[in-house]
Amino acid sequence: MSLRKNILVMTTLVMMVLQLILILPVSASEFNFAVVPQKPGNQIDLKKGYFDLKMTPGQEQQLSVALTNSTNKAVSIHPKIAMTTTNDSGVVDYSPSKKKADETLKYNIEDIVTTEKKVIIEADSTYVLKLMVKMPKESFKGSITGGLSLQEDEPEKKVDTQTSGMAIDNRYAYVVGLSLREDLKPVKPELKLNKVGPAQRNFRNVITANLQNTEATYVNQLKVDAKIMRKNDTEVLYESKKDMMQMAPNTNFNYPIALGTGEKLKPGKYTLDISAASYKNKWHWKEDFTITDDEASALNAKDVTIEDNNIWLYIISGLVLLLIVLLIIWLIVVKKKKNRAEENEND
Repeated sequence: MSLRKNILVMTTLVMMVLQLILILPVSASEFNFAVVPQKPGNQIDLKKGYFDLKMTPGQEQQLSVALTNSTNKAVSIHPKIAMTTTNDSGVVDYSPSKKKADETLKYNIEDIVTTEKKVIIEADSTYVLKLMVKMPKESFKGSITGGLSLQEDEPEKKVDTQTSGMAIDNRYAYVVGLSLREDLKPVKPELKLNKVGPAQRNFRNVITANLQNTEATYVNQLKVDAKIMRKNDTEVLYESKKDMMQMAPNTNFNYPIALGTGEKLKPGKYTLDISAASYKNKWHWKEDFTITDDEASALNAKDVTIEDNNIWLYIISGLVLLLIVLLIIWLIVVKKKKNRAEENEND
């Protein structure tokens, strides 16, 4: 069996083990609390399950979210306000992210909406979480968007890292959307093409094109068609088409164009021909870019699908084996602890 097939088999085994570990606590990991936004009088659409509010410049308003704990134990929650982002799959994300705010974002919702840092919902009770909104004094067009993320603390379920050297966090979080508008007139979206160049996704070579939504409005039903050719040549080397994407207001993401499996990046000058469409709005760009010798060498050395990168295949193979061993040890330790706990309860 080839090394590549060995890695595929071992990776499959790891995924099976991970599924067993993550499926077991699902029933225990269901939310121990319910969330109900209490929509105020300036809610634009009462049918929406999130806050979609008509605001005025300088307005201050308190919002309420009812958190109900129906269990017989207290629940500790950390609320967080986060700006919306667009991930590299073209999906809008309302949860906390490490992405930096886009340069076109004038008003960050994290500076406008504040809430409590930690709340404890007593057993079989309801806690009303307060959010404070302080609108900018200057008027604006479009939407200020974000989300309220609510994640439960579960310290008692943390794995003993001194014993197993591992910890798996499979907690879920409620996210309540936030949209603040002053003028309900639609804003025309505008897309911009920024940097184009080589990169990697999951240890595989790609060319990325950074698309930027410069306006305070969503770009819905986004379709992208991208082609890459050698400069001054018409032969298409790589192509990517994708639809049903969405971009949050004033955000950007790196649209990937994949190379063929096992294909090396080659230094040289290239041209990106890319089109985008959202309803009646259409954009088209042509952008020249260069892949340097150093960029190609560095990325090719890390691409796990390239045949002559045996050293990386061996490293990944070793890491996969190590992960399997650690997972088995972790399972044994957890099982022993559970058995001891059951024995103590029976005594």
